[in-house]
Amino acid sequence: MVDRWAPLQQLLEAGVSQGVFSAAVALAGVEGELRWQGVAGALSQDPGAAAATMDTVFDLASLTKPLATTLALMVLAGRGRLALASPLGELLPAPWLPPDKHPLTLASLLTHRSGLPAWRPYYQEVLAAPPEARPTLLERLAAAAPLEYPPDTTTLYSDLGFMLLKAVVEGVSGKNLDQFCREEIYRPLGLNILGFIPLSKTAPAVPATEKRKPKTENHIFADTEPGLIPGRPPAGEVHDENAWAAGGVAGHAGLFGPGGEVFHLVASLYRAYGGEPVGPLTPAAVQHFLTVPPGADRACGFDIPGPDPAARAAGRYFSPRSIGHLGFTGTSFWLDLETGQMVVLLTNRVHLGRDDKTRIAAFRPRFHEAASRALGFTQPY
Repeated sequence: MVDRWAPLQQLLEAGVSQGVFSAAVALAGVEGELRWQGVAGALSQDPGAAAATMDTVFDLASLTKPLATTLALMVLAGRGRLALASPLGELLPAPWLPPDKHPLTLASLLTHRSGLPAWRPYYQEVLAAPPEARPTLLERLAAAAPLEYPPDTTTLYSDLGFMLLKAVVEGVSGKNLDQFCREEIYRPLGLNILGFIPLSKTAPAVPATEKRKPKTENHIFADTEPGLIPGRPPAGEVHDENAWAAGGVAGHAGLFGPGGEVFHLVASLYRAYGGEPVGPLTPAAVQHFLTVPPGADRACGFDIPGPDPAARAAGRYFSPRSIGHLGFTGTSFWLDLETGQMVVLLTNRVHLGRDDKTRIAAFRPRFHEAASRALGFTQPY
């Protein structure tokens, strides 16, 4: 009997042997039900490194945007605390918010149509500031950045917008983003590992008396890029420079988790979208956020497949009604709201060098198409 899942495992192992990543975990399912999971590689390329397992925790990078910051806003919207049309000036009555940022709406920020720049090396200024000023300095710097174009006229993927959205979550909820996501979203959904790792705290399962070194010795985390910032270990602390400088918790990066919990969270979104209240996720709020606003080319906080089939990270078999996101470290998830297929792919591709993006860019659609075929979806879009 032919094993229809064998190509997926073979692809993961090929990704290791071809130097795309040193470790990978993947899961595939339909309508929230897990059908297959696989793992390949080792936590690092160092000789004797432990093998990756389904429990390996990955730096999720920009999956933080949809699976932490956006979900926090979605939950607050479901509770009537804010709306996608709410302007920043109403939600952030802070003296440090410049007048030109007051009219920016949550929808504009979530769809990357705010006019804010894509990225700035704020970590240099943050690290030079007193430690007590660092947790909020990132969003203050983002707020001060001049707009590069009029809001809602152009799409420019921006980390800065999500830095400001973190401040919105914290201002409206009265809790920091880490605490809100943990207490109001992840733990109620039964997710005990998924979350941020503030640099002042130890990772799960690491003794409180041993802060940094045991993270790698316990073989919990997949290594990311060594030598990124002086003093940062290659595993267990966020890979993003700006998020690291801010203490490990940011609106655009900082989330860590194992593949199984990421899959469970995506499955919860699917069920809520279909009309089933799931923990803190209310169907009306989920449906509203996952609908592409007029004039936008993505859902609020989530990416969608592009118009060019050859350039889609999700491959050709995810419908236009799909949502997902990519992470710089080599992570991704895709959920087809029409067919119910879902795929989570977590890797540590930056461990082998951040500058080579071509290998992961070629690997992603190959893997997703193989997963779609194994799940029984072969209609190209």
